[in-house]
Amino acid sequence: IVGWVVALGLPLALAVIARKTQAWPFVLAAVWTVVLLFLERAIDTVALYPWWVIGAGGLVAWGIHDGRSERVNMGAAIFAATVVAFYFSEVMDKLGRSASLIGLGLLFLAGGWALERLRRRLVQQTRGSV
Repeated sequence: IVGWVVALGLPLALAVIARKTQAWPFVLAAVWTVVLLFLERAIDTVALYPWWVIGAGGLVAWGIHDGRSERVNMGAAIFAATVVAFYFSEVMDKLGRSASLIGLGLLFLAGGWALERLRRRLVQQTRGSV
């Protein structure tokens, strides 16, 4: 219990002291983390991927709200890593080797292009809002 209080309570207390009413994203991040820990034990691994996507989207939204492009970039990277991890662990096992590699190539080309385009637009929006 002491470990959890220190691990969650200390950063949240510092956030409230430093940011006052603007500390709510830190509270949401802490709640997201605690829920992730319980979800990991309670449900199948496949159901965790949407939770990671929600977390990545929340990080991007937080970056846009605070005008911090590095949070947008990190959220985009977490989203891309989640998609790749899902593909390797769930899709690639069910396809043949050549079909899965062709699909992976298409995913990298199309998904990378779309994600980079969206990321650049969000970073531009973040820089314009500051």
